[in-house]
Amino acid sequence: MNRKDQITSRQASLIVSKSMIGTGILFLPQVVAKEVGTPDGWISVLIGGFLALLAGYVISKLNQRFPKQTFFEFSQTVFGKWIGAVHIVLLSAYFTISSGYLARIMGEVIHMYLLDKTPIAFIIITFMLVAAYLATGGINPIARLIELFFPVILIILAALIAFSFKEFDLDNIRPVLAEGLRPVWKGIPSSTFSYSGFEIMLVLSAFMQEPRDAVKSMLKGIGLVIPLYTLTVLIAIGTLTVEEVKTLPWPTMSVAKDIELPGGFFERFESLFSVLWVMSMYSTFVPYYYVASLGMSHLFRRNFRTFIYLLFPVIYIIAMLPKKLNEVLCIGNFLNDFALFIIVIMPLYFWIFVKLRGKGHAHG
Repeated sequence: MNRKDQITSRQASLIVSKSMIGTGILFLPQVVAKEVGTPDGWISVLIGGFLALLAGYVISKLNQRFPKQTFFEFSQTVFGKWIGAVHIVLLSAYFTISSGYLARIMGEVIHMYLLDKTPIAFIIITFMLVAAYLATGGINPIARLIELFFPVILIILAALIAFSFKEFDLDNIRPVLAEGLRPVWKGIPSSTFSYSGFEIMLVLSAFMQEPRDAVKSMLKGIGLVIPLYTLTVLIAIGTLTVEEVKTLPWPTMSVAKDIELPGGFFERFESLFSVLWVMSMYSTFVPYYYVASLGMSHLFRRNFRTFIYLLFPVIYIIAMLPKKLNEVLCIGNFLNDFALFIIVIMPLYFWIFVKLRGKGHAHG
């Protein structure tokens, strides 16, 4: 790991936000609609966002106990060589499987909406080759690319939300809380884990020029995504109705298809949205790929670039293993369960153990 490969607090916030904005933009409305069953799913997403903030705070405070150390380093400081190694493998596996899942979802959407004659395997391999090229450069070029892409991604999401209001029907989201809070509570777990991605700071905070800003960067990054996700679900339900959203595999894409831009200068908004969504997926995939490689490099004491190449076929196999979309979604469900451990359980018992044993810096 190159200690000169540093990122600013602003870049850290953007990486957190970008790592969270991926498949959730397309899937979240359907997942929440099925879980909640009423138009109140947006409330579940809002509450889930605040729970994500809480989990992000715990992760950041844990990081501050070990400034300039990644999770891969301080896990062995806290629990010893062998138990620490188990945690390194778990976190690396999480990011490796997540990378394969992201690559496959990207391939599915591009195949459906843009390149229907092109084999998914070719789309995924091309995507991964470009990602591997960037990942070998380290975290600094990744951060700079995200700085470049993020404003464009934010603008297109804002445009999607703004233009969708033309088809938005307030009656589709009323009455609010007609069946009470019980349906809302049912949707909170899936909503909370739709924010997964911020756990990348378990590793990236070590690269920050100012580690003391880790908490601020984390909370800013998550805080930026909360209104985006809440509005995305609200718009999808308000435009399509909750019953229709339940039946659509990509509700947000369906919303984009219904948009007609003023003046008719661009007839297919979903094509523009698809292209920019690929940019979004790329800038989510690369940090995941990089962190997975970094974990394995620490475990085997080799340069991380070696594992960029060694993990390439592993991630490709994970991406191509499911035969049908339903099997792909099963991987997503598995990752939600895995995220419960990575985001909530693991940082919590690490933090408690560190506090009780007095390890790390007490001011953290």
